[in-house]
Amino acid sequence: MVISTELLEHVRDWRLVVDNMKRVLKRGGYIYITTRSRGFPYHGYPYDFWRYELEDMVKIFSDFKIVCLKRDPSMPGVFIKARKPEDWRPIKLSDIALYSMILRKRVTKCPNINDMPTSKKAMLYLSLVIRYMKSKILISLLR
Repeated sequence: MVISTELLEHVRDWRLVVDNMKRVLKRGGYIYITTRSRGFPYHGYPYDFWRYELEDMVKIFSDFKIVCLKRDPSMPGVFIKARKPEDWRPIKLSDIALYSMILRKRVTKCPNINDMPTSKKAMLYLSLVIRYMKSKILISLLR
Protein backbone atom coordinates (compact mmCIF):
# COMPACT_ATOMS: atom_id res chain seq x y z
CA MET A 1 0.00 0.00 0.00
CA VAL A 2 1.17 3.54 -0.82
CA ILE A 3 -0.48 6.58 0.78
CA SER A 4 0.24 10.16 -0.25
CA THR A 5 -1.78 12.99 1.26
CA GLU A 6 -1.32 16.60 0.23
CA LEU A 7 2.18 16.01 -1.10
CA LEU A 8 2.15 15.97 -4.91
CA GLU A 9 1.42 19.66 -5.39
CA HIS A 10 4.61 20.47 -3.44
CA VAL A 11 7.17 18.39 -5.36
CA ARG A 12 8.84 19.93 -8.39
CA ASP A 13 9.33 16.66 -10.29
CA TRP A 14 5.94 15.01 -9.76
CA ARG A 15 6.67 12.44 -12.49
CA LEU A 16 9.64 11.03 -10.59
CA VAL A 17 7.61 10.82 -7.38
CA VAL A 18 4.58 9.17 -9.03
CA ASP A 19 6.79 6.78 -10.98
CA ASN A 20 8.58 5.75 -7.77
CA MET A 21 5.27 5.28 -5.96
CA LYS A 22 4.06 3.03 -8.75
CA ARG A 23 7.28 1.02 -8.87
CA VAL A 24 7.53 0.31 -5.12
CA LEU A 25 3.92 -0.83 -4.93
CA LYS A 26 3.56 -4.59 -5.27
CA ARG A 27 1.33 -5.92 -8.05
CA GLY A 28 -2.23 -6.03 -6.80
CA GLY A 29 -1.44 -3.33 -4.21
CA TYR A 30 -3.41 -0.13 -3.68
CA ILE A 31 -2.37 3.50 -3.89
CA TYR A 32 -4.29 6.28 -2.13
CA ILE A 33 -3.63 9.91 -3.05
CA THR A 34 -5.14 13.24 -2.07
CA THR A 35 -3.92 16.46 -3.64
CA ARG A 36 -5.14 19.93 -4.53
CA SER A 37 -6.91 21.20 -7.67
CA ARG A 38 -7.22 24.60 -9.34
CA GLY A 39 -9.09 26.99 -7.13
CA PHE A 40 -7.12 25.99 -4.04
CA PRO A 41 -4.96 28.96 -3.02
CA TYR A 42 -1.20 29.04 -3.32
CA HIS A 43 0.33 27.56 -0.17
CA GLY A 44 4.08 27.42 -0.56
CA TYR A 45 5.48 25.67 2.48
CA PRO A 46 8.07 26.13 1.07
CA TYR A 47 6.86 25.48 -2.51
CA ASP A 48 3.58 24.90 -4.32
CA PHE A 49 4.05 23.79 -7.92
CA TRP A 50 1.02 21.92 -9.28
CA ARG A 51 -2.75 21.50 -9.39
CA TYR A 52 -4.34 18.17 -10.32
CA GLU A 53 -7.76 17.63 -11.84
CA LEU A 54 -9.77 14.42 -12.14
CA GLU A 55 -8.81 14.18 -15.81
CA ASP A 56 -5.12 14.42 -14.89
CA MET A 57 -5.42 11.51 -12.47
CA VAL A 58 -7.15 9.41 -15.14
CA LYS A 59 -4.16 9.99 -17.45
CA ILE A 60 -1.50 9.58 -14.75
CA PHE A 61 -3.03 6.31 -13.54
CA SER A 62 -4.17 4.91 -16.88
CA ASP A 63 -1.83 1.96 -16.24
CA PHE A 64 -3.68 1.16 -12.99
CA LYS A 65 -7.25 0.07 -12.24
CA ILE A 66 -8.94 3.17 -10.82
CA VAL A 67 -11.21 2.00 -7.99
CA CYS A 68 -12.37 5.42 -6.80
CA LEU A 69 -11.77 8.90 -8.16
CA LYS A 70 -13.60 11.93 -6.83
CA ARG A 71 -13.38 15.59 -5.98
CA ASP A 72 -12.80 16.73 -2.44
CA PRO A 73 -16.26 17.96 -1.34
CA SER A 74 -14.90 20.54 1.13
CA MET A 75 -12.21 22.31 -0.94
CA PRO A 76 -10.70 22.09 -4.45
CA GLY A 77 -8.86 18.79 -4.58
CA VAL A 78 -8.97 15.17 -5.72
CA PHE A 79 -8.89 11.73 -4.14
CA ILE A 80 -7.86 8.58 -5.99
CA LYS A 81 -7.73 4.95 -4.97
CA ALA A 82 -6.16 2.72 -7.60
CA ARG A 83 -4.90 -0.84 -7.81
CA LYS A 84 -1.71 -1.89 -9.58
CA PRO A 85 -2.58 -4.69 -12.03
CA GLU A 86 -0.77 -8.02 -12.00
CA ASP A 87 0.37 -7.38 -15.60
CA TRP A 88 1.44 -3.77 -14.92
CA ARG A 89 3.48 -1.97 -17.56
CA PRO A 90 4.50 1.64 -16.80
CA ILE A 91 3.14 4.40 -18.99
CA LYS A 92 5.04 7.43 -20.25
CA LEU A 93 4.25 10.39 -17.99
CA SER A 94 6.35 12.99 -19.84
CA ASP A 95 3.53 14.04 -22.18
CA ILE A 96 1.04 14.80 -19.40
CA ALA A 97 0.54 18.53 -18.81
CA LEU A 98 -0.48 19.81 -15.38
CA TYR A 99 -1.50 23.27 -14.23
CA SER A 100 1.61 25.05 -12.94
CA MET A 101 1.13 27.43 -10.00
CA ILE A 102 4.39 29.11 -11.00
CA LEU A 103 3.56 29.80 -14.64
CA ARG A 104 -0.26 29.85 -14.23
CA LYS A 105 -0.86 27.56 -17.22
CA ARG A 106 -0.73 23.88 -18.11
CA VAL A 107 2.79 22.70 -18.90
CA THR A 108 4.62 19.44 -19.50
CA LYS A 109 8.02 20.70 -18.29
CA CYS A 110 8.92 21.14 -14.64
CA PRO A 111 9.06 24.89 -14.05
CA ASN A 112 11.99 26.66 -12.48
CA ILE A 113 11.44 28.92 -9.48
CA ASN A 114 13.26 31.66 -11.40
CA ASP A 115 10.43 31.58 -13.96
CA MET A 116 7.96 32.55 -11.23
CA PRO A 117 6.38 36.00 -11.67
CA THR A 118 7.82 38.64 -9.36
CA SER A 119 4.56 38.96 -7.41
CA LYS A 120 4.63 35.21 -6.62
CA LYS A 121 8.28 35.43 -5.59
CA ALA A 122 7.40 38.29 -3.26
CA MET A 123 4.54 36.26 -1.75
CA LEU A 124 6.84 33.27 -1.28
CA TYR A 125 9.51 35.40 0.37
CA LEU A 126 6.93 37.10 2.61
CA SER A 127 5.44 33.76 3.69
CA LEU A 128 8.93 32.47 4.58
CA VAL A 129 9.68 35.63 6.58
CA ILE A 130 6.36 35.33 8.42
CA ARG A 131 7.02 31.68 9.25
CA TYR A 132 10.49 32.57 10.49
CA MET A 133 9.13 35.38 12.66
CA LYS A 134 6.37 33.15 14.08
CA SER A 135 8.94 30.54 15.05
CA LYS A 136 11.12 33.19 16.75
CA ILE A 137 8.11 34.53 18.69
CA LEU A 138 7.07 31.04 19.73
CA ILE A 139 10.60 30.20 20.91
CA SER A 140 10.76 33.41 22.95
CA LEU A 141 7.36 32.64 24.55
CA LEU A 142 8.49 29.16 25.50
CA ARG A 143 11.57 30.42 27.35
